[in-house]
Amino acid sequence: MSEPCTLITGASSGIGSALARALAPEGRSMVLVARRRERLEELASELHAAYGIKVWVFATDLAASGAVEQLLRDLAARDCSVHTLVNNAGFGLRGGFQQASWEQMQRMLQLMVEVPTQLIAAVLPAMRTAQEGRIINVASLAGLIPGLPGSCLYSASKGFLIRLSQSLAAENHPWGIRVMALCPGYVHTEFHAVLGVEERMRRLPELFWMEADQVAAIAIRALAGSRVVVVNGWLNRLMAALATSLPEPMAVWLSSAFSQRFRR
Repeated sequence: MSEPCTLITGASSGIGSALARALAPEGRSMVLVARRRERLEELASELHAAYGIKVWVFATDLAASGAVEQLLRDLAARDCSVHTLVNNAGFGLRGGFQQASWEQMQRMLQLMVEVPTQLIAAVLPAMRTAQEGRIINVASLAGLIPGLPGSCLYSASKGFLIRLSQSLAAENHPWGIRVMALCPGYVHTEFHAVLGVEERMRRLPELFWMEADQVAAIAIRALAGSRVVVVNGWLNRLMAALATSLPEPMAVWLSSAFSQRFRR
């Protein structure tokens, strides 16, 4: 009989590792995927020592050709059936749309649109057969508000994950499958440092920021409910509500003004 496991992509830091720590007490075996093997192995050792669970590490670039197929073959070889899938892997591109090369854009679309969709397609049949399972797509507040200058593909990919989650939730609820789009705002992670805008982002008042473990704790609590789109924090929920209730020109103006002041 297949062993149920939790699969987390982008697990080496930030929200991914925070979700791994938050889900580990459930006692299921865990599969951690990211590019940085050393980080993954440190986290795997921590989780095994704390909870006695089996943790498998896959150090791979999921945007590379054939990477998802190889991951799925490795899971099958370990007789691991995914009970909880967390699609978290992603990155940002600095600058406007025309400042990025097509190769960079293609890699972003591969990692943040194609990979999560491919993984969902692979694990969903077994979840339906078992009549249980959970899919957490880590989206963003950026997918709910008007697109910001310098964030074309990022906002678009997160918006895709939100709409995908909503449709999947409606289709698969009868089979006992929980689908959720987690939409954090600004989180203290390595994201902005890797993007090269960390110093600029420090202008943003602390009120806007959350810690990764706070985001993970909110996600775990939300799993027990039925909300599909989960926005972390009252301020982020307020901004999401304003984005949908204000006239579109005003929402776009506010979004662009915010970007000019704190992001560009």
